[in-house]
Formats: sequence, C-alpha cells, structure tokens
Amino acid sequence: MLPTAYCLTLKKRKRMENKQVATVEPSQSERFTNMLMKEFSGTTGDMAVFNDNKKRLGQHLFIKADSVLKELEKKRLASNKTTVAEYTWKNVNLSKMSLDAVHRIELGLDPLIDNHISIIPYFNSKLKKYDLDLRIGYAGKDYYKRKMAYETPEDIIYELVYSNDSFVVFKKDKENKVESYEFKIKDPFDRGNIIGGFGYIRYNDESKNKLVTVSEADFKKSESEAKSAAFWGKYPREMRYKTIVNRTTDKLMIDPVKVNESYFNVEEQDKQEAVGFEENEQITEVSFEDMGDTEQVKQVEDQMQPDPIKDKPEPQQTRKASF
Repeated sequence: MLPTAYCLTLKKRKRMENKQVATVEPSQSERFTNMLMKEFSGTTGDMAVFNDNKKRLGQHLFIKADSVLKELEKKRLASNKTTVAEYTWKNVNLSKMSLDAVHRIELGLDPLIDNHISIIPYFNSKLKKYDLDLRIGYAGKDYYKRKMAYETPEDIIYELVYSNDSFVVFKKDKENKVESYEFKIKDPFDRGNIIGGFGYIRYNDESKNKLVTVSEADFKKSESEAKSAAFWGKYPREMRYKTIVNRTTDKLMIDPVKVNESYFNVEEQDKQEAVGFEENEQITEVSFEDMGDTEQVKQVEDQMQPDPIKDKPEPQQTRKASF
C-alpha cells in the first residue's frame, strides 16, 4: 500500500498535468482558420463549418500566406522601400480573403501543393491594405474539375508538342470508333521549339475519349490578350502548359448535382482574370522565391499596385487581425 503523502503527491501532479492540457492555446494557424469561418459568416450571413480536413486546409493556407508575406517583407526591408506598406497581417484585407479562402477550401484545394493556389498581394489604395489574390494554379484547376465532373475520367494527359516530335491525330469517324492520337518524342534531348500541345481525356468507355489540341497560334492569342507579355516571354513553357490544362478541363461535363457556390465563385473569378492576369501566377511561384536584386523587387511591386479601372475597392473595413 502506497503512503498517503505519496498518493497526495500523485493526485496533485495529475491535477497540474490536466490543468496544463486544458490551458494549451490553439496555434496561429488554428486561430487563423477560426477567423476565416467567423469572417465568412459575418460577411455572408451563412455559417461556415469546417470538418477536420477543411481545418487542415485552412491551416495550410495560413502557412503559405504567412510565408509569402514574410518573404516579401524581407525583400521590402532589404531594398529600403519605406513608402511601400509593410507586408504583415495587420495590412491584409481579411474580409475579402476569408470569402475567397472558404470557397477554395470547400473545393479541397491545398496551398502547400505546388500549383494548387498561388498567393499574390495587390495593394488596395482605398483601404490601405493588401488584397490577397488566391490564384488557382493548373494543378488546382485539374483537381477540382475532375471532382466536379459528371463522369470522372480514368486519366487526363497534358503534353507540349515540339518541332522535333511526332504527333498524329486520329479523329473519331465511321472507321475510327475512338478519338485518339500517336505521340512520339524522337529526341528527348533536342526536341526543338514548342509548336503546340494537347490534352487527352480518357474514360473507362473509350468511345467517350476526348482529344483537345492547342496550336501555337492559340498560345499567341492568349499571350496577346494578356495584360503583359513579360511572363509569357520569360516562362513560355509554363504559360503554354497552363493554357493546355485550362482548355482541356473546360471540356469536362460538369455534374449539376455537384455544382455549388464555391465552384461558381472560382469559375467566375477565373473568367474575369483570364485576360490580363494569368501571368501573375508565375510572379508568386517563381519570382518571389528567386528574385534577389532591387530591380526585380520593383517590378513585382509595380505589378501589385491596383489597376484604377479594374480594381474595385470594397467598403472600408475596421476589423483587425485577431489570430
């Protein structure tokens, strides 16, 4: 039998341990996720409820956004840009971000996966805060479009075609029951110049297979419609690949039963941003990580300033970051 004093010591220690467990505060990312739900509910009047997986995606969004802000703030200080607003959470338009964030979380997009979501701050001169553009990348577009499809494809293939490759199209006709192609890379180390690309949607029922071709003329058209051709010139392969993914996934038949407000929201934003903004994805995914000189910082910050015509400021918000 244990001594009474020893038993009391054990009970006291257990009470202290329980008290410590009970007083553990949520992490910054957890508080951020709670803030998203609160802001969304306060703005729309609808209650946002996250299960464990959606909470995880919200925490990942905080990690990604916090990393982008810290990197930009580091470069702002290094370049002595005292007239540029600090890249900190107190200068972020959280009301706008919460709306966009909830829609992307509802679609299952994960900011920590490459090309799911890119985060681009644009300075809102009326609010004196940064609007965070949660731009959906080509991997994110492929992911949620497959989920929303009426019939989930077995696979979707995306390829760029170079001048030294061999690419032959077999259209569906009375003699050919399946739409298909023949694609051969003759010399993987010297493929020549990009001359086009294609996407191939493959189903269990092969008669439904769909081939989408994109010519160099199509790429040039997208480039000419962009606000600036700078990133098309700097990242020709990436921008062309993104165009192929967008055009191919647009051919998927969407299930009306699966369509929700989040799908409608991101599709509408994508249409509005298709002309003049698609190159910005590369600013975040490439330049933010690689830029090192003052001139590059200036170019990126110039891109972030609002367009006086297209940037419509939201009503003044007085809420502050509480996470």
